[in-house]
Amino acid sequence: MSAQHDKPRMIGVALGSGGARGWAHVGVLSRLRELGVPIHCVAGTSIGSIVGTVYATGRLDTLHELATQLDWRHAARLFLEVNLPRSGLLSGKNIMSLLKDIIPARQFSDLPLPLRIVATDLLCEKEVVFSSGNLFDAIRASIAIPGIFTPQRLRGRNLIDGGLVNPLPVSACRAMGADTVIAVDINLHTPEQPRKPLPHTAKHTHNTTQPPDSLAPLLERISASIPKLQGPIEATFKRWYAPQKKEADPLSIFDVLTRSFRLVENQLTRDGLAMTPPDILIQPAVGDIMTLEFHCGPEAIADGRAAVDECLPRLTPLIEAV
Repeated sequence: MSAQHDKPRMIGVALGSGGARGWAHVGVLSRLRELGVPIHCVAGTSIGSIVGTVYATGRLDTLHELATQLDWRHAARLFLEVNLPRSGLLSGKNIMSLLKDIIPARQFSDLPLPLRIVATDLLCEKEVVFSSGNLFDAIRASIAIPGIFTPQRLRGRNLIDGGLVNPLPVSACRAMGADTVIAVDINLHTPEQPRKPLPHTAKHTHNTTQPPDSLAPLLERISASIPKLQGPIEATFKRWYAPQKKEADPLSIFDVLTRSFRLVENQLTRDGLAMTPPDILIQPAVGDIMTLEFHCGPEAIADGRAAVDECLPRLTPLIEAV
């Protein structure tokens, strides 16, 4: 069989769900780019839909900068909303506003790279795969963790996080025509050694370096997006958002919701890997990062890069075939 015949016709990347653990996707994609691994299509679920869209628009470096500059106060402001909606704690308007600043495209048709975004139709209990239309409608639906974000109402449907049906969208890549799928799971692998506590440390409270010029306006917008709140409201939010410090402490409402959702995600991921296995599975050791710990970007990115290097023997043929 000739080398030309062996050459993969299309390489797809499936980016899984997992909240803040998704910063590892940035590390994975950055390292794959450095190695020269060609990517012809991308499918993403939840946080994977955000990173996948940014990658498809060629703005991965901007997201990398954001991930390394976002401290816990910035992260908290992204989730801080005074008026609680009826069907979820958050409307997601702050996050979507930030994404619209980062992502230059508005429609799937604007993308130079084929992309699929996975969500769930809550009432019909079915997978919804977006391939056309408004990118931000699709992203907002895909990231709607039940109980935390309100469902995305779109054409009469109530759409929520795609992690409930397809947390690692290998099947979506296959449906796009990918004959070689690289899947990035960010839930099932945890570090062998406990990670040092990350939240609320000096490192993540105040960055010692100035943000790049391209990011300064974004970070300023996050800081200014929420007016100074009255003491009781701010204290309530901190109680919700703050991670559990001791085992005896009660879990926050965010912890209860995200941990419950993760139980489902993890089992579905295991089932999906058994039914539709990828050709190459990359699993960054970020399973210990909680869903809303978006200030842990530097650690997650480093873990993503390291996970790619662990798979180099399997990736090398893809590089050599270019």
